Amino acid sequence: MCGICGFNWDNNDLIKSMTKILTHRGPDLGGIYSDEMFSLGHRRLSIIDLSDDGNQPMYNEKGDLIIIYNGEVYNFKEIKNRLKSLGHRFSSRTDTEVVLHAYEEWGLECLHKFNGMFAFCIYDLNKKRLFLARDRLGIKPLYYYLDKDNFIFASEIKSILLAYDNLEILREIDLSAAKEYLNLRYISGNKTLFNGIKKLLPGQYAIFENNELNISEYWDVPVPEKEKISLNGATNKVNELLNDSVKKRLIADVPVGVYLSGGIDSAAITALAAKQKEEAVKTFSVGFDYNDEVDELNKARKIAEHFSTDHHEITINENISPLLPKLIWQLDMPHGDPVIIPQFKLSELASKKVKVVLSGEGADEIFAGYVQYKTFMKAQKAKLIPSFVGSSIINNVPVKVLDQLFDYPSSIGEKGKEKAKDLIEDINDNEKSYEHLTSIMSKKDNDLLFSDNVKDIKLNKLNFDNYRKPLLNQMLYYDIKKWLPNYILFINDRMTMANSIEGRVPFLDHRLVEFVNNLPVRYKLNGNITKFILRKSMKNILPNAEIKKHAFFMPLDRWYENELKSLLDELFSSDVVRRRGYFRYYYLKKIWKNYEKSKLIYGKQLFTLINFELWHRIFLDPEKIPLNNNIKLNKLI
Repeated sequence: MCGICGFNWDNNDLIKSMTKILTHRGPDLGGIYSDEMFSLGHRRLSIIDLSDDGNQPMYNEKGDLIIIYNGEVYNFKEIKNRLKSLGHRFSSRTDTEVVLHAYEEWGLECLHKFNGMFAFCIYDLNKKRLFLARDRLGIKPLYYYLDKDNFIFASEIKSILLAYDNLEILREIDLSAAKEYLNLRYISGNKTLFNGIKKLLPGQYAIFENNELNISEYWDVPVPEKEKISLNGATNKVNELLNDSVKKRLIADVPVGVYLSGGIDSAAITALAAKQKEEAVKTFSVGFDYNDEVDELNKARKIAEHFSTDHHEITINENISPLLPKLIWQLDMPHGDPVIIPQFKLSELASKKVKVVLSGEGADEIFAGYVQYKTFMKAQKAKLIPSFVGSSIINNVPVKVLDQLFDYPSSIGEKGKEKAKDLIEDINDNEKSYEHLTSIMSKKDNDLLFSDNVKDIKLNKLNFDNYRKPLLNQMLYYDIKKWLPNYILFINDRMTMANSIEGRVPFLDHRLVEFVNNLPVRYKLNGNITKFILRKSMKNILPNAEIKKHAFFMPLDRWYENELKSLLDELFSSDVVRRRGYFRYYYLKKIWKNYEKSKLIYGKQLFTLINFELWHRIFLDPEKIPLNNNIKLNKLI
């Protein structure tokens, strides 16, 4: 994996600085190119062809095309053979050179030939034009800034912020993006928390020419076709596609491992990798030594023993608050899920043994694995009763009864009950009620927590695609387009890259995504059985393929008591809250005062708020942004 950056003017010092801040994405080598029109930078993490022939920026034979590239195209050997038959000559064994020649041969159509994850820029010296693209599912990131004179792009926002400082552009918050983050813990669409900096979306490409940027979409999840297929036929095809996807993602000139949890997703990848590799697969697991009932380590250990892997594990038992500033620097934007902590520690462990890891991201979104899908489908029955009656029922139902609708290891508490009431009140509006289910803030929170200048900001309305009915398909499509790239894959990319290893996600091979997308919904969610077709396909391969798994557990309660409660008091003084102007202090204080009444929801809110304030202190408050992640918490409070 690698890091890329560039802009539309000549400045060697700036492109070197922008490239250097991405060193964690590519510690093996750095390279730059600049002329009077453009400056390009690249950091290399060598995975395929470790020789100097793979260095970038890379040129074609004529020297009139230059590429900087982040990613992997897994079918590059097949494409290379086709290009050779058309007369192309190659000087390396890299997929980078294949991408460059594919563009030379087929132009924009080359994107449809790639099976992989990527974000790249190709500079056509003759046309003075940049061609940028991002992979179909958004596995790899690409950000940009554009005004009437300047175009800047990079793999990470912090690289663009160095150009901001060079151009004396103010670093300012996008308040609408901030409100969305505080509700959903991620930011959908092309916005970021920084005014002016946007994302190139998954499945998009951009042409920058004559000081204009034109963006187009080259791929989307297809509208499901009503195609009849037997359960056995679908099961065999899922097995075939997933097996081939894993096989392709094992290709590397460096050691490859697998992240192994106690669930079916990573177990399936481990099983298929073990079947294809002659030597023992290296597997890596993380846990907390806190609650044996929900801890991942014991379950993962059994899978590792079953497939005779070379297993490694780490237990997190130290204070986590000193780690938060380092993680936020890596992420560029705050993230409201404490899973960033085990993900970082797991990547840190794996980096000592391998340079590539396979993981199970994407399975929940394509096979309907999240508890929210079951819960929302059950909630549809409430449409048969008036909403005011439904609200009254929720008010009188004990929380323990509502807990049965969720797979969480702790109670949803009073705040969860409040959100359930919101859902039922709007149950006849699918989009609004699904938003209540997936948000961490209730209607009451939005009314009372935010100050007037934030409260009045309208969030983008959640829209389900009417062409993608039934309802389950609409939810899956929404989550694949919004949640998956901006929440799940965002964490995966940044936490692996923070430790200079490449993360690969076999479930997001676009062939598998397209096939499962077309399957009947009963093959995905069958009664209470999530990931039904995946479980069927793994039944004769995995032990206990049908066992139910809890949501990944983290001891947020212990962290809150031991360290986060005091951190909240230090970060959110009345003076700080008043100066920021985002929140009402009395209600903000009420959240951690009432924590014991709804640890699950309040815990999510508090972690989201802590990281938001730390992000502000790292990226907006200082005159200059930090150039590395060596940030001490005590310097921020």
